[in-house]
Order: sequence, then C-alpha cells, then structure tokens
Amino acid sequence: MLSKTDHILKEYIDTAIEKDTLNQSYIFEGAEGTGRMELALHTAKALLCTGDAGLGKPCGTCHSCKLIDSRNHPDCVIVTHEKQNTVSVEDIREQVVGDISVRPYYGGRKIYIIPDAELMSAGAQNALLKTIEEPPSYVLIILIVKNKELLLQTIRSRCVTLTFRAEPEFQPDDEAVATQFDKIAGILSGRNFPDTAELMGFAKELTSEYKEYLPEIFTYIERLCRDALLAKSGIYLTEKPSSGYIDKTAEIPYEGLEKILKATEQARHDILMNVAAEAAMDSLLLHIKQAVGSQN
Repeated sequence: MLSKTDHILKEYIDTAIEKDTLNQSYIFEGAEGTGRMELALHTAKALLCTGDAGLGKPCGTCHSCKLIDSRNHPDCVIVTHEKQNTVSVEDIREQVVGDISVRPYYGGRKIYIIPDAELMSAGAQNALLKTIEEPPSYVLIILIVKNKELLLQTIRSRCVTLTFRAEPEFQPDDEAVATQFDKIAGILSGRNFPDTAELMGFAKELTSEYKEYLPEIFTYIERLCRDALLAKSGIYLTEKPSSGYIDKTAEIPYEGLEKILKATEQARHDILMNVAAEAAMDSLLLHIKQAVGSQN
C-alpha cells in the first residue's frame, strides 16, 4: 500500500512517462512494505499497457497488464536468485546481461526489476554496471533496495534514487532486548565506556543471543548518530530525543560520527555477505569506542 509520500513518487513516475523524460535506471530505496515493488510493477504496466487510457495510465485489465500481475510478461523481467542471501553474477548474466539484447516481444519497452538488489555480489554488480552505463534505448532497469549504500558507488551515480518512507522506529518490547539497546546508547553517549575485553564480550553476546535484532541495532545506531549530527546545529530529528543520549553523543566530533555511520554500513554489508557476525560487530564496536574516546 502506498503512503501519501509514495503517491507523490507514483505521480513523478507517471509524469515522467507522459512527458517521455523517464530515466533508464532507478533505485527504489525503502523498507519492506513501503510500496517499492508495487510502484515498479505500476511503472512496467504504464509502459507496456495495451489499453485505451493512454501512455502512463495502465488499465489493469488488458492482456499485458494481466501478464505483469501474474509475473509472466516476457518484457517485464523480475530477477530471481536461488541462494537466499546472494544475487550471484550468474543470476545477473543469465537474466539481465544475456537477455537485454533481445528486443521487446510485445511493446516498445523492456523492464528489468531486481528485488533485493543490495544482495548482489561485487561480481554481479560489476556485470550489471556496463548495462547500466550503456543500456539499449528500450530498456528500463529498477533496483529495489533497503539501503542504497550497499550498492557500488558507480552504480548509485548512474541511477536516479527514489526514497520511500522510512522504516518505523523499532521499539523493543522485551526487557532483555531493551537492555541491549540501552547498552548501545550508553556506549555512544560515553555513559558506559567498557574496555576492549568488555566490548568484545558484548559483541559476542549480541551475535550469539540477539543476532535476529542486529538490523534494528544498526538502524538504532544510525538514528542516534544522525540525530547527534543535527543536534550539533540545534535541530532534533526525533520529536522526543532520548534523555541525554543524543546531546552526549553530539559531543563526538563530526568525523567520529561519520566514521561510526560508515562502520555501521560496513557491518550491515559484511553480515549480508555472510562474514562472521561476531567479527563484524567487533569491528563496529571498536570504531564506536575510538570515536567516543576521541572526545575525552
């Protein structure tokens, strides 16, 4: 279901199709359930519809629209991957690179939608890069991601990014889980400043007992750091900032906060790429310790 913000994105796409200003490659970034795939399929219908409503206004009932709904339209390729956590170079070569020179069967356009695009291996991204750099005129490529920072910069720079509404803030309803979030906030604020051995123990605890919450922990760290960056300018991103945490975290220098954000992105990427979770958390917590320690 599209939110009010996402309806604006739909109107943007519809207008671009109507005025023939559609880019050839897009990144649809946002949390699951924010309408990314829905808009990608709407875009495909708008380009391939054979109804009478006109370009950019899919009827939803013609043969082409029904084929897209059933995921069977030969000119709307939705890339799949057999490995749960990886879109491999073979997936991209077989379903995109090797198919893209085949001209459209029914209409004048061909659409490639890549769900979970952040799971593309480095080889897969590099295989896709040349296609994104020089796509045939009839091709549209849509990458669906939760976080575009997990894509190569060379790919990001060649795509137009549409950002869907942010994921709702996670609220732990379990006391033990809430305690872990409190520990994270305490380390970031300098309220708790464990030595290296304690920090490594905390990383082991998180990855062995609370691994399912790591995505929310990464988002929480990013939110506190971004709020802290804004707080340095007297602006608060959240309506009710956590008591003292953000102000104390804002004492970390700009460079330190940026290093924490980059380290968090790296930890998320490493775990997606099946790097040992404990090693990824060790590295992230050490970066946080170094950044917090630089203010003392």
